[in-house]
Amino acid sequence: MLRRIEFENFRKHSKFRVTCKERNIFVGPNNAGKSSVLDALRLFADVARYAEYRLPVLKTQSPYGVCATYEMANKNFCLPIANIPTDESEDDVKISIFHENGSALHIILNVDRQPIVFIQSDRRAKSTKAFFRDCFPESIIVVPTLGQFEETEKPNDPDYVRSVEHTRLAARNFRNIWRQKSHGEFQEFSALVEGNWKDIEVQKPKVIVGVPSTLEMIYLEKGYPREIYLSGFGFQAWMQIMAHFLRGSGGDILVLDEPDVYLHADLQRRLYGIAKKRFSQIFLATHSAEIMNEANSGDVVLVRSELQTGKRITTEEGYRSAHALLGSSENADFARLSRARRIIAFEGNDRSIYRRFEQMLIPDGVFSDPDTMLLKIGGYEQWPRVGNLPWAFQELFGIQPKIAAIFDRDYRCLDEIEGHEQKLRRSGVFCHVLRRKEIENYVIARDAIYKATQKAAKKKEKTIEDAWIDNTLSAISLEMREDCLINVQSATSKYYQLKRDGRDTQTILKLAKSEFDKDWTTRGYSCRISGKEFFSAYNRVLDEAYGISISLFQVLDEFHASEFDVEFCDMLTEVNRYFAEE
Repeated sequence: MLRRIEFENFRKHSKFRVTCKERNIFVGPNNAGKSSVLDALRLFADVARYAEYRLPVLKTQSPYGVCATYEMANKNFCLPIANIPTDESEDDVKISIFHENGSALHIILNVDRQPIVFIQSDRRAKSTKAFFRDCFPESIIVVPTLGQFEETEKPNDPDYVRSVEHTRLAARNFRNIWRQKSHGEFQEFSALVEGNWKDIEVQKPKVIVGVPSTLEMIYLEKGYPREIYLSGFGFQAWMQIMAHFLRGSGGDILVLDEPDVYLHADLQRRLYGIAKKRFSQIFLATHSAEIMNEANSGDVVLVRSELQTGKRITTEEGYRSAHALLGSSENADFARLSRARRIIAFEGNDRSIYRRFEQMLIPDGVFSDPDTMLLKIGGYEQWPRVGNLPWAFQELFGIQPKIAAIFDRDYRCLDEIEGHEQKLRRSGVFCHVLRRKEIENYVIARDAIYKATQKAAKKKEKTIEDAWIDNTLSAISLEMREDCLINVQSATSKYYQLKRDGRDTQTILKLAKSEFDKDWTTRGYSCRISGKEFFSAYNRVLDEAYGISISLFQVLDEFHASEFDVEFCDMLTEVNRYFAEE
């Protein structure tokens, strides 16, 4: 069992450590660093996978002496190294994972150097493939990001299917994966799925011969046959999570990030119950009060960006505080709230990007005004809380401030976001939902990215052709297009199913694709793909090819007025006009 995780200059924390138990449920506000702990374990899993096929070399590592050392490259890790240092620091990222048997894995990363990866142990270091497993005997099962099943899936090469089975591409090859499994393995899978989902029976995939041939995987719901593609995303997510759970045995370690994103409350409780039975150690980040309520005293760990250690919650007061954090947006400055006359609610840590944009367009705008209260909200799903703010300020403080709320669009359809804008405006809140996926999408501007890239290259005495940048940006956007469309269709389908307006699934999916294709054609790829993922992918390619990276703010430094999105400019103007009105 893992006993301790420590890291320096990694993600949200300049320094952090957490003592591990059998159950480790990480809770805290958004952007507090919960996922940073899981990312450290993802890097650990990358080393474990590398060690299965590579021999370590014996090298002296100060101050530990001769250690089994793995000669890895930055590209062997699942995370882009350029993006993981705290506050874009150039210092080394240091991660240490300690096992109860006295072994420790040390990972030292820097974008400018080859990683240093070695095992510190009381055992005599050996240059064998078995040495890693001797020091860390448990397998680590990382559940990847889940996706919606493909509408059609062709039979794929078995070796390729095995290579993607444990990655985010597993959803796109789900039928292929289970077609290759033995009868006994599928029986175990179907029993796990059916045992926790009422009136469901899952059948093994079969080939539908044609030109081309495709795979079909049927499930019966109350005896009615349906293809898995037509199931709701909650059931698709459940099947995927259960498939990954089957990779582990009773002595293995589970790493799972925010399963509550995919599942409703009852399934969240069942999921945690299954995980406790199947794994000897669990690392799980969540915003779910349901999961937290299922945990034993001391299993819940509070993570906050300003803390250097994970704080285990053991008292009733601690649980009340944690519950408050799960339902709040880390805004506890009541003195400022009580004096607020102008409030802008927005997602995450986006205020700096909004300010930079506004400063280029509207000097002394509301985002830069010290009298404006900038209130972080948990995300789009928190819009009902924002709608209650006028009432809350009147009841709690006896004031009626002007309130504006700006939400990321995510993958939602136009009908849904316009509906929410209208609801909040009726409650007395000025509301705008971005027409691009998220705020980072507005930073995707070709010329600004060119200039920022060339400046970073010049500092490293590198030369990059403009055509290379252009080809890279195009390739990344095309690679992201398919996953983006799947997410758009999933979000649209969920919205219309909840709305119950009588449309069938195929009609909804066609509507979503039509809206997506129109946005892609008329507004470009920067509209609907994930801006965060786009820049992450671009920096990963830059790092591999030239050993450099660029930040969002380096791109913003190169922005020209002609590159501003008209909708975003109109929004900033409208927000400032709203607050200027008496």
